[in-house]
Amino acid sequence: MLGLLSAFQLGAAPFKLLSIGDSLTEEYRFELPFTAPSLSPANQNVKNWVEFLNERRPTYFSMGNYSGAPGAYLDYRNGGYEYNYSVPGFKAETWDGVLNDTSFRNPFEISTVFELNADLGSVDAVLIFLGGNDLSLNSTDLQNDEIRKFISNIHDYVRDRAPANLPIIVATVPDIGATPEERLANPTAAAAARQRVATLNANIIADLGARPNTYIARIDSLTDRIFDQVPFHLNGTEFVYEPDSENPPLHIFCRDGFHPGDVGQAIIANEILTAINQFAATPIPLFSNREILTDLLDQNPDQPFLDFVGSAGGMLENPDSDSLPNLLEFLLNTNPASPNPAFAFLPGGTATYTPSTEALRFADLSFLQSATLTDDWIPVPQSNLQPQLDGSIKILPSGPKLFYKFLAVPKP
Repeated sequence: MLGLLSAFQLGAAPFKLLSIGDSLTEEYRFELPFTAPSLSPANQNVKNWVEFLNERRPTYFSMGNYSGAPGAYLDYRNGGYEYNYSVPGFKAETWDGVLNDTSFRNPFEISTVFELNADLGSVDAVLIFLGGNDLSLNSTDLQNDEIRKFISNIHDYVRDRAPANLPIIVATVPDIGATPEERLANPTAAAAARQRVATLNANIIADLGARPNTYIARIDSLTDRIFDQVPFHLNGTEFVYEPDSENPPLHIFCRDGFHPGDVGQAIIANEILTAINQFAATPIPLFSNREILTDLLDQNPDQPFLDFVGSAGGMLENPDSDSLPNLLEFLLNTNPASPNPAFAFLPGGTATYTPSTEALRFADLSFLQSATLTDDWIPVPQSNLQPQLDGSIKILPSGPKLFYKFLAVPKP
């Protein structure tokens, strides 16, 4: 980290990104119908990845100068960051037409194309983040593959006009079937469409990901996680799937039930940074779960532990004097106010312990051994830790006399 900071102190410029996108990429402050609470419709309380990265990583990342005035640009950008070419409602098909259909262009299209072409020479990479508006739950594989072709045409347009070897990032298509608007209304169709969207993304990766200086941002990992991680959580802090009219911070979606809320947009930001860091000269730090919870959502990242421990004290305190500090009591689901053994000892020199699956979302628990009780603690061989059907872990000794200890560390 000191090396990174020193580099920027010596005058390194932030990484400059140009995006071609839709409402997932336009600054949410211009989309108040769903990013502001219903009781205060003029006050945005949800942000998107563009806002998070420009505001929280300004030393490392930039999308150019910002103008907050609607209509600041005489093209489709409305206001916002100068390298953010994102238009709510635009499909990949629409952008393909704007860029590649020269038979007729209205003044907004002419201006958009002119400005975008000029900006291609000013940035370090281009992101193409489209396709969600083109999807339908009833689209066939053949229809979905048209989306890949539209994105491919946009990629070709950028490649033909950008400086040689300019990196292009292509985002996979988020699955609209993961949104409450679609999934709650028609869960059967949403489930059936999931494999077709997965096929579309596999084809995008196989086609565009194989092209020179092209990188993939796995935005579909967010919608896969929404489908599969139940409950959806960060380090054990659980989020609500259904939308709420006031856009509270622990909801996955905005109040329209379609656009991701803060937590989803933070994860999108990390996927974009992961793609950038494959080629950027200076890696851009991702948002840790703790940073998302604390700085982006204004939540206490230790809340799962606090809910468990109550008034028993901090993580390192041991009010019941049983040699288990409160964090270990949490991870082993034992009472911090009453002495508990850490292990159940079995005949033959073995022992078991039972970690809490829920608490392991919050902290990592490892098991160390030593023959001397000094500082030469090493991890117990994985082959000596045998999961049991009841959720316990059996410890098999690997020597005639060993000492064991737990190592518990809250997740970053």
